[in-house]
Amino acid sequence: MVNPKQFTENVIFSSERNVPKRMSVFKASEIADTEKALLNYCVVTLADEEKLVAGNPILVAIFKGEKYSFANEEKLCKFLLQPQRYAKTKLPVKIPPEQKPILLYNLQKEENSITFLEQALGSVVTKGLREIGEQRLKYPTLSVKETMLKLFAIFLKTENPANTAHMKEKYMKKMQCFLEKCTVPEELHDLADEKKEKKQKAKWPQFKEEYYNRLGTQYDKILHDVEKEKQEGFWNYMK
Repeated sequence: MVNPKQFTENVIFSSERNVPKRMSVFKASEIADTEKALLNYCVVTLADEEKLVAGNPILVAIFKGEKYSFANEEKLCKFLLQPQRYAKTKLPVKIPPEQKPILLYNLQKEENSITFLEQALGSVVTKGLREIGEQRLKYPTLSVKETMLKLFAIFLKTENPANTAHMKEKYMKKMQCFLEKCTVPEELHDLADEKKEKKQKAKWPQFKEEYYNRLGTQYDKILHDVEKEKQEGFWNYMK
């Protein structure tokens, strides 16, 4: 400690001997991609496979003052064995645009909301339109068009990406209830025709009569609920 120079004056450090040195995980993670050679692409993958693959941020080695990143541990080891060979690697003239995922949260901040709506709701809307297109339903007292519009609105509420599990379950039950109410009038109509035909032949069973009456009571309740929905408004129903 009294005279450290006598021990270090003639020592040639790894950086001066052009020996590659692996960086610690903590130091490597602090280096920005722009500080790395080859724009952070794995130099070994580029040299051996002629592919542009992004390097792992914690797999970094220094050689001749340049910082190289690697796709995996194997690539890093290959570089440490033959650094001179890989250090000569150059980027191609044409580099594909960088593909980094953009968070919906960031898109939401933009003034133009079209991109956000396309990314957040595009697939949901497409799925919803396909679903209602496959089903020709009719809600009691509503036209087919009105039924489809209301079903579509409930579907969007159900499939909202921002929904919590509780809200998704809530609107899923609303949609199931809506769909069930659409089927009751048609089923009741078919049973009425069957009852008329079989009663004439005395072949109308008691269990079907009981089911027919239960369905009639259910339909009366649906009509009552529809009137209530009209008074309170559809948006109140959607809450």
